[in-house]
Amino acid sequence: MLAEVKILRLFAIPILLVFASCGMEDPQGSYKGYVKDWVYEVFDGTLTEGGKTNGLQVVLRQTPEGMLAEIRLSPPGKEDILRMGKWEVGDGERVLRFSDGKTPSECFLIKRGARFAFQSKEGITNDDGSLVLLMRNEGLSRKESFPFSLNFIDSEEVYVRGGGDMSDLKGEWKWADGRVVVVVELPPEEGADTEQSSESYKYFLRWSDSGSALELEKMVVLRPFTKKDGAKRKKRQSWMSSLIFPDPPKLKPN
Repeated sequence: MLAEVKILRLFAIPILLVFASCGMEDPQGSYKGYVKDWVYEVFDGTLTEGGKTNGLQVVLRQTPEGMLAEIRLSPPGKEDILRMGKWEVGDGERVLRFSDGKTPSECFLIKRGARFAFQSKEGITNDDGSLVLLMRNEGLSRKESFPFSLNFIDSEEVYVRGGGDMSDLKGEWKWADGRVVVVVELPPEEGADTEQSSESYKYFLRWSDSGSALELEKMVVLRPFTKKDGAKRKKRQSWMSSLIFPDPPKLKPN
């Protein structure tokens, strides 16, 4: 009986080591890298209406003045029709809004494989009923790299720096489904009601195959809805948008 116990102990030690080595290692200290994002996107296509083929171009910009949208319709033999508005990232789509009194006042760019469907709630189609599809003009579009860093203080606390805000934002992190999930809430806007929710950012990261870096897989933004008078509503009435990185940025220990 004593021999059997010794044998079990002998096998238990390497088994425990295997389980320990397969465990998820907590990130510690600072990790830095760069996140690439579109700052100028151009989408080209055509819209067939009334038997005529019109050129259609959508331009989306990220500027210090905000997220600006432009739609240019080019009818054959006529002057271009230009509409200017703003845009934001929706859940798997880009939402374009216009306040020029024309319809539609809200349009969507929805990814369809390598192309993008140009849609509205009222419906936008060609004469034959097919979807209006645009392609990103890679030659005219442009990406930029933004520094991004995470500083893990302890088992819960983390500081995030990156994007347009280069100050450290305090957040929390935890393990979820084998991923490191970081949540940070932006400070409320100046003069805003302190009981109202501000934007929250959630980052999903995984260890690289080598285990030497964290890879940023996805970022989710939780934004409060706004009333017509501009006041923010409670967070439970917020909406989410997400950004998935096909080539995850690597954040390396600093």
